[in-house]
Amino acid sequence: MTYKTTKGNRRVMVTKQLISDALLKLLEVKSIEKITITELCETAHVNRSTFYHHYTSQYDVLTEIEDQKVEDIKAMLEKMDPKKSFTVREQLEAICTYLKENKSAFLLFMNSKYILKDFSEKLFDITLKQGFTEEHAPKELSDEQKELWRNFYQGGYYYLIYSWLEGDMDASPSDVADLICNFLPIIKK
Repeated sequence: MTYKTTKGNRRVMVTKQLISDALLKLLEVKSIEKITITELCETAHVNRSTFYHHYTSQYDVLTEIEDQKVEDIKAMLEKMDPKKSFTVREQLEAICTYLKENKSAFLLFMNSKYILKDFSEKLFDITLKQGFTEEHAPKELSDEQKELWRNFYQGGYYYLIYSWLEGDMDASPSDVADLICNFLPIIKK
């Protein structure tokens, strides 16, 4: 019984990986909105029924890839310091290093208009959420304004990382981490 379950799980994992890889490959040449399920299945070498057994759309695949990328970053940070005693600055440098090492995959992923807000929020939350609690917001702001304040910093953080990855990458991960910390004065280095 265990053998069948393990074998079945492995088959599901392989199938999902084929579909994810196919989607990333197709994203190199077209936007998510223009990718059809038929095209995705042909590229992945899976049947449509197999695809629909696991997903309802290409957006579901992209969301699963997003979740996996976020988990990969969290696992990398956990491996770096299981006690989580590193500073926000050290986390930022580690994340920038990881993103740079996986630049092509992340750029494909980050270029998707569909994922942009959700992924940017998750990336922001991994490192900087504790710096943007209610106590750090200017006191005179309304709740709505505080949300806009947080969104402003979240968007800037995400776009800075995106621009750095997309550009010629002269700055090191350490330089980018320092820049982010300098832009966000509430961060304790």
